[in-house]
Amino acid sequence: MPLYEYLCEECDTRFERLRPLNAIDDPASCPDGHPAGQRIISIFSAVSKDSSGEPKVTTGGCGGCGGGCTGCACSSN
Repeated sequence: MPLYEYLCEECDTRFERLRPLNAIDDPASCPDGHPAGQRIISIFSAVSKDSSGEPKVTTGGCGGCGGGCTGCACSSN
């Protein structure tokens, strides 16, 4: 089951929920019990090595744009 990230607009809390695909856009209760958390785009990071073998950290959201969006629908626009 996929893990999705939500934001409670009432208390400004970000939280995660494991949910079936057919329920991803349904409101989710936050840890404080507010019932209307909305799904948001998750930010992720990955660690790999560059050509010299040094660690390289890549962060992003919206499919890996890294915050430099120039036309996608993420919140960095």
